[in-house]
Amino acid sequence: MSRFFLAFAIALLPACGCHAGAQEDGRLLQDAIASLRSGDAARAAELASEQIEASAEPNPTAFWIRAQARTHLEDYAGAAADLERLAELEPDNARINLELGSARFRNGDMAGSVAAFERVAELEAHSRAQLWQLGISQYYAGDFAGCAALFELHRTVNPQDVENSVWHFLCVAATRGFDAARAGLIPIDRDGRVPMMEVFALFGGSGGVQDVLEAADRAGSSGGGTGPEFYAHLYLGLYYEAMGETGDSRAHIAKAVQRKQSGNYMWQVARVHRELRERSEADR
Repeated sequence: MSRFFLAFAIALLPACGCHAGAQEDGRLLQDAIASLRSGDAARAAELASEQIEASAEPNPTAFWIRAQARTHLEDYAGAAADLERLAELEPDNARINLELGSARFRNGDMAGSVAAFERVAELEAHSRAQLWQLGISQYYAGDFAGCAALFELHRTVNPQDVENSVWHFLCVAATRGFDAARAGLIPIDRDGRVPMMEVFALFGGSGGVQDVLEAADRAGSSGGGTGPEFYAHLYLGLYYEAMGETGDSRAHIAKAVQRKQSGNYMWQVARVHRELRERSEADR
């Protein structure tokens, strides 16, 4: 759990201890925060729910805590519902709308995710260039022109990020084709994360699939954990999708999802990608 979460949640705790109800609210929420901090998300959700059900007035902190707990428990629909309620209580809070956009994305609601992220940009105009999450939601919502523009803007604040270049490629490829996307690939000189430069070379046409896999394997063998393999399979899956090779795309995305990193937003992207594509195939 992030330090920001703790500061945000504690700041919203009832300040007045002048009557028993306020004291009980504070105790429940303090205990919920402590449970979440210790890794007991189920207990945190239970305590937050107890406060919500017992309180005559909605308490933003309780909904915030329960949303975090439900996310840890992979109850993505419940977390999104809590953050929607919280956004109703705090409509002008950019941080809450940012969390709501992420929660809706995890729950597969792309239109809702885009709307929440756009609300963040409306509240804090300077933040738009930083909202790479918006670009990803736009991609899955089918707003390819919007996501291409977003990643072009993100380049101004993050010029050496292969992931930004690749997502821009994907947005362009979806409307103008693979060759046009390759011709317009945003250049990257250095990205120290393995296997990002191999991924960049692949999308640019100067490298191959095996180069990506071998770089990830070397990093994993030398103590790099599963992160390099996860990113290798995620971006190979997206590469094959851009090429229209559904079977290979599906296989690599599945391998990315298997390397679970639930606290990593990009792992959630892999998971949601698989679910959206499976849903689309089932609807045909």
